[in-house]
Amino acid sequence: MSRKLVVLHVDGVSADALEGALRARKMPSVQRLIDAEGYRLHRYRCGLPSTTPFAQAGILYGDNSEIPSFRWWDRERRVIVQFGAASTFKKVADKYFHGSAPFTADGACIAACYPAGAADDFGIAYQDRSYGQEKGSRSAANVLVPYLANPLHLGDWVWQTGAVATRTVRDYLTSRSEGRRPARMYVATDVVEEIFVHHLTRYAVQKAMREGYSPIYAGFYAYDETAHAFGPNDPSALRVLKHVDHTVARIASAREDRYELVVLSDHGQVDTTPFDLGEKLAGLMPRLRVRTVKGKDRGASAETAAATILITASGGLAHLYFQDSPRRKDYQDVADLARDLSGLPEVALVMARAGDAPVFLHRGAVLDRSQLGRILSDYDDPDILYAQLVRLNSFAHSGDVVLFGSFVDGKQINFEKQAGGHGSIGGEQLHPFFLAKAEWKLDLSGITGAHQLHPVLCDLRDRLASRPRQGSAAPRRPAPR
Repeated sequence: MSRKLVVLHVDGVSADALEGALRARKMPSVQRLIDAEGYRLHRYRCGLPSTTPFAQAGILYGDNSEIPSFRWWDRERRVIVQFGAASTFKKVADKYFHGSAPFTADGACIAACYPAGAADDFGIAYQDRSYGQEKGSRSAANVLVPYLANPLHLGDWVWQTGAVATRTVRDYLTSRSEGRRPARMYVATDVVEEIFVHHLTRYAVQKAMREGYSPIYAGFYAYDETAHAFGPNDPSALRVLKHVDHTVARIASAREDRYELVVLSDHGQVDTTPFDLGEKLAGLMPRLRVRTVKGKDRGASAETAAATILITASGGLAHLYFQDSPRRKDYQDVADLARDLSGLPEVALVMARAGDAPVFLHRGAVLDRSQLGRILSDYDDPDILYAQLVRLNSFAHSGDVVLFGSFVDGKQINFEKQAGGHGSIGGEQLHPFFLAKAEWKLDLSGITGAHQLHPVLCDLRDRLASRPRQGSAAPRRPAPR
């Protein structure tokens, strides 16, 4: 009997975080998958940048090139590209994924950054919080109205939203009283919003399963948002994992004999310390006008500035662009700026491009390969991390200067106002998880980028559709890119 496939994407949960939650018995439903159904927890490397748009593009299309961050500057279109509430990706989407074979072709892709060839997104598209606007998408009303019309669903949502709002306010006040600084933007808006979207997404997945779609891919973002607000190890974030576990249980119980289930994450998170890079850069370079995606312009005025620098930050990663330049600048043109920034204690590493080759700086000096290796060894396997950095440097949309935040007292310097972050190098942000049945004989030990998951998932999808559940051959290992 052929099988269908549903993939749950749990945003921001590292392999270590999941293992910790299992040891603490906070995710009994996931533990049951391991104990009763022979699921195995795999670790893999998501690559750089360790962000959702980059990782999810790799998973869904097998191609995440030219996605250098959560937000970036497109020099050709002269637009700040970003995801989330003010998404602008649609302005450049026509430039991406040509020749790719999307994972969810003719299936359902729910609450994802990209449509990925799906026949339906059930009115929920995460890339810009817009509902029912994708070609072929049903109206969100077709999902939302039946969901709210069911008294059980409505009561569950009202109770959960009220409980989460109450806990969030309590956690915020407790955190402030203990001298910690939660990220108010996430506390005030995104946490409650994501809890609502989480419920709606879960219902849409169940509806897609009832209607027989395959494959189904769905994103759940509540943990990531809460971890941004309070930190990935805060009790508030750990409580959200219980909420995620409940969702896994609900969807697992709806499989019957038709569906197999994969649960994965796209990246992890690390505790962070916010740092105002725009203010620092304006102080270092008073003749420049410094712009940020969030916040006011600093430095010289538009009329007197020698140049305008745009900072697009994603956690501990920051791309700096000379905004009026039609192409990426060569290292020789930005050497003084790169050298000054590399001398900041908050900056672990600076990257620029000389021709097609990367240039790395640390504490005011250009590094040779052996010096760079010694620094990278503090963050991850130096050879793997070097290859990831070289790939990021090859993107035309990367910044003229690229910064990676230092770790200070166990926390990474973050170029956004967040208590927890990702996007850069070091710690759990680079090491997500992939939960699958051992009988499928998946080997993810060589995965060093999320785009290498795409052939694994496509092969699993096709094997399940064409063969019985037992005795399936192992999928082909993806070729390194």
